[in-house]
Amino acid sequence: MKPCSPPKLILGTVQLGMPYGIANTSGQPDRATARAIVMAALDNGITHFDTAQAYGDSESVLGDTLNELGVSETVCVASKLSGTLDPTDTAGLREAIEASFSRLRVNRLGCMLLHQPAWLSFWDDGLGEVLRQYREEGRIGALGVSLNTVADAPAVLAHPEVAVLQAPCNAWDRRMVEQGLLEKARISGRLCCIRSLYLQGLLTMTPEAVAARLPAARDAAARWWELARTFGIPPKALALRYALTLDAPLVVGAESAEQVVETAHMAADLAPLTPQDIQTIASAMDPLLNETILEPWRWKPRSS
Repeated sequence: MKPCSPPKLILGTVQLGMPYGIANTSGQPDRATARAIVMAALDNGITHFDTAQAYGDSESVLGDTLNELGVSETVCVASKLSGTLDPTDTAGLREAIEASFSRLRVNRLGCMLLHQPAWLSFWDDGLGEVLRQYREEGRIGALGVSLNTVADAPAVLAHPEVAVLQAPCNAWDRRMVEQGLLEKARISGRLCCIRSLYLQGLLTMTPEAVAARLPAARDAAARWWELARTFGIPPKALALRYALTLDAPLVVGAESAEQVVETAHMAADLAPLTPQDIQTIASAMDPLLNETILEPWRWKPRSS
């Protein structure tokens, strides 16, 4: 596997392993669709892939697909340790990491992230020793943490051995920027990859669909679509134009090859928003937003 350098786009593969996202209406893709998604990524210059032990069978699907396509050694894959593990069980951690290598059918990962930022408190209880050993052996390129919420960022940025962060940030939730956390990551030499640029698809859904699935965000969705009409572009394009202002690798998921192609083409063709554009969005959206809307882990499933 080649050394990993910062990309523009990273294919997030949670959708390959489980039904995921508030906008998902098709469920988990079958193997043929998964293969088409990965091929579309490669055909459009995307060679970085993000997965996790907790993403259903995403690691296996991704690993099998990359192997079948003969590109396992020429792409960069990042995974995350399952939060169900015991962070003090060094033997169990090694077994889990080896299982990821096996499922992904690789001998090296570009990055291994903690899926639970709280695990940093166990760093000196065996967790750090295990991860450091894999890094020193060259089997893991970098160590990182996936943030559950922006509130996790200060503690993660304070840790000397965290080289990579994966953080939520989008046109509705700009806290990583407005609290100076993205800039702090850059200044300290950390790579900060941005995920949730469409907020699990919420920023692409019609107000009617949002009202049915997340009623608390109905008014925000209606205002968002009004803004998109003002800008003269679809809501998805407006969300991506904001993400492009961040000048950071963007983790984007897809349920179809067509979505991959669309995102890659938009990322290449669209211009970032101006500071005035962002202020227009903030003034319109912020009065309608709160943590219940911005943090998907707070969303309550709709009863059937």
